[in-house]
Amino acid sequence: MKRIVPIAGLVLFAAVVFVASPAASDDMNGKAIFLAQKCNLCHTVSSAGIEAQTKSEALKGPDLVGVGDRHEKSWFPQWLHREAEMNGQKHKKKFTGSDEELKALVDWLLEQK
Repeated sequence: MKRIVPIAGLVLFAAVVFVASPAASDDMNGKAIFLAQKCNLCHTVSSAGIEAQTKSEALKGPDLVGVGDRHEKSWFPQWLHREAEMNGQKHKKKFTGSDEELKALVDWLLEQK
């Protein structure tokens, strides 16, 4: 009986770590990256309950719901790395995360409908 308690505790701990891990779900991971990169300072994602934090209409970017309907997936990394333009302008802030984080973020954004 004494050995069962530590093993049960270890199993419970492992379950909590894997379930709570941002890597457990691409959807959760992309949203976490969006927030960690502070994309929500300028952008709303209404389908995910995210509102832009800026009060300035001049600094506010568009709601990103449906952004995948307006651009090809391959365009997003270029845009977020400030290598592509839209309407003669580059994205205001360069993405600073890893390639894996960028992929998760783009995948998550493309799912927002």
